[in-house]
Amino acid sequence: MKKGFTLIELLGVIVILGLIAMIAIPTINTALNSSRDRAYDEQINTIEDVAKTYMSKNSLKLPDQTEGNNCCLSVDTLKKAGLLKADDIENPKYKKGSTNSEENFENFNGSVIITFTNNRYKYEYKNSTCTNAC
Repeated sequence: MKKGFTLIELLGVIVILGLIAMIAIPTINTALNSSRDRAYDEQINTIEDVAKTYMSKNSLKLPDQTEGNNCCLSVDTLKKAGLLKADDIENPKYKKGSTNSEENFENFNGSVIITFTNNRYKYEYKNSTCTNAC
């Protein structure tokens, strides 16, 4: 009596494992990318919320209430004020060497643009340096 598997049995198992991998890997990648997108959006929301907190304490720095007036608040300023820690602002989408604008920076170092529009202040994060500081 022989012990072990035949070549056909081994090839069958390898083919089945390959099929399972072909189905599972794209599903796993989709789930990972989706969670990175959610984490990225959450980081942006955190930075914008911290900017709102900062400006509520420093309301004299807000732009004039004229339609379209704006100013920017750098992430550096928020860090110096103690409202953000370095751990709070890491980019979950970062990929070394990527040319995609959302993936080519490791930490959020941009600015929150505060614009007066429609009788309210709008806060929007941009990954660029400040030119019109609040």
